[in-house]
Amino acid sequence: MIRIPPRGRRLLAAALVLPALALSPASPDVPSDDCGPLLEKPGGGTWACSFVDEFDEARLDPDKWITQDTARTGFRTGLTCYRGASNVEVRSGTLLLEARHEGAMLNCDNPYGVFRTPYTGGLVGTRGHFSQAYGRFEVRAKWPSSRAPGLHGAFWMFPLSPTYGRWPASGEIDIAEWWSNQPSLVLPSLHFHGRNPRTDTGWDCRVADVSTFHVYAVEWLPTEMRFLIDGETCFVRSWTPAPPLVAPQPFDHPFSMILNLGVGTARGINAVTAATALPSTLTVDYAKAWR
Repeated sequence: MIRIPPRGRRLLAAALVLPALALSPASPDVPSDDCGPLLEKPGGGTWACSFVDEFDEARLDPDKWITQDTARTGFRTGLTCYRGASNVEVRSGTLLLEARHEGAMLNCDNPYGVFRTPYTGGLVGTRGHFSQAYGRFEVRAKWPSSRAPGLHGAFWMFPLSPTYGRWPASGEIDIAEWWSNQPSLVLPSLHFHGRNPRTDTGWDCRVADVSTFHVYAVEWLPTEMRFLIDGETCFVRSWTPAPPLVAPQPFDHPFSMILNLGVGTARGINAVTAATALPSTLTVDYAKAWR
């Protein structure tokens, strides 16, 4: 045993305490709730957390999310047959949605007709578990690194009920929509009767490298929507619906959140080709909402 004289013990104690003091926070704890540090609302006050999933469990939480199965529901985008069981995974604290070429044609027949495709994708949504009118909605996510056409995905919102009629009469909110043929463009859009594609779409919302994590959000207010990337506003829009609706209609009733990645179309600027990078994955670190 090494013996240290009293003076040496005092010096050693001081040396051990000082680094600990240096690491102590210099300011009081930041106010927070289940979503993290409180965020200021436009116009004053703070948002209150209403939904959060950081994907820390071993599987997708069935009390928060449903998965899309095209063969059962008929919902599809482009050439994609959505299959929740095999194209959706939670691993290492992230949600993974994978688009794939299955190597052969698949029978994805559904209530709306015959549909055969070799392409599958992943889609999850909060319908039936969480929906809300107005608030802040946010994900931290990264898109595939592909720069060839053929992939398509989005973080978007859809009405819980067709209050004003079939799409697009009841509205759709695209918070971050991505195509691999224009990989830096992560597009916010509003869909409704009376929409102008030039002014109801945020053509300036771009990210230099979408294959790294970024935060995509919308602040949905009764008079406007503010779309943000990494905390910076890239698009602000008020909407004017076609008569007989009057703003804030059709964006005045509850919407649910949706995340998906799939394969594009057979023709057009984002058509799938032999160069399309498959499999590819949309990786989501968290999804949150506030009211």
